[in-house]
Amino acid sequence: MAWLRQRTDFKIDEFMRIIIQKGYYVTWSKSSICPCITKGGQGQPDFNCPLCFGKGRYYFDPKIIQGIMTSFNQEEQFRQTGEILPGTSYFTTLPENKLGFWDRLTNSHSQARFSEIVIKGDHGTKDKLRFLPVSSIALRTVSVVYEKDKDFSIDTAGYVNWIPTGLEPQRGETYSIDYLMHPQWIVIDLVNVIRDTLVKTKKPGATYQQMPIRALVRLEYFVVV
Repeated sequence: MAWLRQRTDFKIDEFMRIIIQKGYYVTWSKSSICPCITKGGQGQPDFNCPLCFGKGRYYFDPKIIQGIMTSFNQEEQFRQTGEILPGTSYFTTLPENKLGFWDRLTNSHSQARFSEIVIKGDHGTKDKLRFLPVSSIALRTVSVVYEKDKDFSIDTAGYVNWIPTGLEPQRGETYSIDYLMHPQWIVIDLVNVIRDTLVKTKKPGATYQQMPIRALVRLEYFVVV
């Protein structure tokens, strides 16, 4: 029958060309469960673990890859149900980049604002921020505004360093800091875990072809980790 001889194959080379030409460069860090979680306990991480810092997962093997990011909320199936997930997108990359759940993608060429509450440690000690700041915008307690390079500085490891000659909050006092950071995304779902297809070439028979990997990612500060 004629319809058996008709076929439409995915042109993988053209799709890969789009990723290479238009894709974002991101730093992909693999996520793995931390060995501090023991089977004999309650499955809880060690909050004093120097590897995962009590989160239960650690990141390793950072690598720069390319991928296309598309909007999640533009898809009709989600707009019909009224579901809204802030800071969520799709990330599609080359098939050799085997993304896994909870992997991290960092847009090193982009910047976004983020603010957080920090509890002041002991006098003269550093305060760790959640993300690595590119630059700070504002830092204050309820009653005092602190000036960068006069009262504090931020080092390359993401710590607030308090300058001895400047003002400094009291131990245990909370302050807010607003800064620019490189957006970080967490893989929360792999839409197509198995994404292979049969492709017919000029050679006899059909061969398996790995398809681009598509992941649902969300900005890390919207993910409970």
